[in-house]
Amino acid sequence: MQLRLFTILFLCFLGVNSKAESYPEVVFDNSLVKGTYARSIVNYSGDSWVENVQKNLLVSDSLFFTPGNALSLKYISSEMGDWDVLIKYSRQKFHYRVSFDDILSLKIFVGSAGTKAENLPSISIQQGMNQSVSIPLGDYIEDYNHSSWMSVKIPLKEFAGLNTDHNISGVILRQHHSSEVTNQLFLDQIEFLPTKYSEAPLTSNAVLSKATAYGKHVDLQWQVPLTPSIRYVKIYRSLDNKEFKAVAIRPTYMLRSLDYVPVLDKKYYYKIAWVDYNYRESPFSDVLEVEPKQLNEDQLLDLIQLANVNYFVENYDINSGMYMPYRMKDKAVVSVRETGGAMLSMLVGVEKGFVSKALFLSRVKRIVGFLGKAQNNKGFFPAYFDGRKGLPLYLDDIPRYDVQATSSLMEALLVIRQYLTTDAADENKLRADITQLWERLDWRGVTLPSDPLVLRSAIDMVDEYFTFDPLVGINGGLNAYMLAIASTKSSLPPEAFANALKYRFEKPRGRNSIRRMGNDHETNLGDSLNLGMDSEKVLVSVPGQDSIFKVASAHDTLMYGIKLPFGNYTTSLLDMYRPFNTINPNLSKVGEYDLKSVLQKYTQVAKRRDNEIGVGTSNSDIWGFYQYRDSIGTFRINPAIAISSMFLDESRSKRSMYAMYNQFGEYLFTEYGFRAWMDLRTDDVSDEYIANNQSNLAILLENARTGLIWNLYQAIPEIRSAEQRIFKK
Repeated sequence: MQLRLFTILFLCFLGVNSKAESYPEVVFDNSLVKGTYARSIVNYSGDSWVENVQKNLLVSDSLFFTPGNALSLKYISSEMGDWDVLIKYSRQKFHYRVSFDDILSLKIFVGSAGTKAENLPSISIQQGMNQSVSIPLGDYIEDYNHSSWMSVKIPLKEFAGLNTDHNISGVILRQHHSSEVTNQLFLDQIEFLPTKYSEAPLTSNAVLSKATAYGKHVDLQWQVPLTPSIRYVKIYRSLDNKEFKAVAIRPTYMLRSLDYVPVLDKKYYYKIAWVDYNYRESPFSDVLEVEPKQLNEDQLLDLIQLANVNYFVENYDINSGMYMPYRMKDKAVVSVRETGGAMLSMLVGVEKGFVSKALFLSRVKRIVGFLGKAQNNKGFFPAYFDGRKGLPLYLDDIPRYDVQATSSLMEALLVIRQYLTTDAADENKLRADITQLWERLDWRGVTLPSDPLVLRSAIDMVDEYFTFDPLVGINGGLNAYMLAIASTKSSLPPEAFANALKYRFEKPRGRNSIRRMGNDHETNLGDSLNLGMDSEKVLVSVPGQDSIFKVASAHDTLMYGIKLPFGNYTTSLLDMYRPFNTINPNLSKVGEYDLKSVLQKYTQVAKRRDNEIGVGTSNSDIWGFYQYRDSIGTFRINPAIAISSMFLDESRSKRSMYAMYNQFGEYLFTEYGFRAWMDLRTDDVSDEYIANNQSNLAILLENARTGLIWNLYQAIPEIRSAEQRIFKK
């Protein structure tokens, strides 16, 4: 059966404001990989000892409180020694702060017969470099035993030294009383909970709506009633419709889940239950049956795009409609830059039938309405807003209007304007509102004061002449130049596009004249080019500030048998791929450079380099390392890098796609697509997703398959005119 365009996969379109895979107050619920828990750090000294592998706690897959695993803590507490274990709060997109009205809750199973309550460790809370007082766990267990899971609940007001203004970074278990035995505990569901929560009994049966098999993943969908005491959805699986095993839990704000099954062509049976705050379960749902079959190539590509689109369907702010990169208690942070990728991804979803057009239009209308009232300068927006209040947010405390972020958003809106072709009143108004946002952008007003061909990445809120990094190199800055040249109100000359490739800018050594953008997701290629000392430098004067040098960026470098026109690089290939979400690389011939050919060379070098590093795998089809530091550092592989390269090298990318999905799909691929990374050296996997990854995959795969976004972008009248002036025939 073809995996096609199933609207049923998106019951979550009803407006649920989703987060990620776990509640932000949860420090540990499950390890995403088996064996060891990489987010733990074990230390011991003297005659004390803690079982570990490479300083990490072991994971128990057979004994756990919530599926599918728990932490194993085996230790010896000696009078002549000491030990401690840090369990890190590692959800990068969550910033969780506690309240003194909360409690620290965890589940413990004592697996060693000789362990007494006083032999249990003590626990403290870490906030950055600070630690609270350490409190004995045994003092907060009412019915101590060796035969069942026990609850530990400690009021946070008991933790002296805790600061409710600071984010939580982890909890620390440490040696308390010494003992002569080897102790073993199993730990699960370490979380912060309110002192009071709804305890309404769950008397109704859970509702499992759909179970659909896509290769080794079974898509489960459910409907959750508005019962405040429901906290989790617990998923059960069976091979015989008799013995059911709990295989996963999901928060109630997620209305679907992908369950990985090890064997195809076999029947599986599923049922679910609601779970309350005390982990009591509701009556089961009806049982649904599926029989997974092997996916063909188109079906697998559809599944990957579907999941990546779903990430943006669920992760948004209901007030502004914009994408939410972070979640905080007190504000709804929304990203201008990443909302552009979110909208284009959802447009792909509309065209493929993953997303209803009505839902898409509703989201875009909300975004455009929000932007029409939002604070701006020369039409440009800050990088982040508080979606609830409509006020700018400056996450690095540097107030600025972000040119590159606004460009990412605006090109998406122009593509949407081109996509909407009916004469319906709501579409006419939306097109007009987008045009109004587009035409108020003053591109000439955001160039370098000393060079009208060079765009700045941002303008300062107080001093608009302050020089942020110029936009240069093969990265998202090229999208800004395309829009600036296409402008009908304040256009730049077409040579500005080639100029952004031809030159880069340097600070004099020991000087700090340029304030950097400070973006976690993109870095200008020019930042990492390896230029020779004999490169011609031109002094660029900046009134009232230090000077910068304009330097030729061409620097042929031979690496791995391939000549690179712009020298070595150390950034992610996704930064170089970003312009071609919209710009068709087959048309991109600028001056002496064929940009598609340039990209292919850098992609080949990346693969050869990654294969030579080869940390954690001997499979040459698995490549896309990033964040590698040194021979003993971390080597993380980002699945989006190799798979997104399909628009450059179809066969190589597809081999990578199959290798990633088949070898690591159980851990890496979920209802939101591929996770941000996997560390092949430590068997660690991210519990986060990066918007840049998800949008590149959804959009570039569609461009490689149908050219959808490329064709729409090229059909925009202003863009078509600009491309005719920029690109050689």
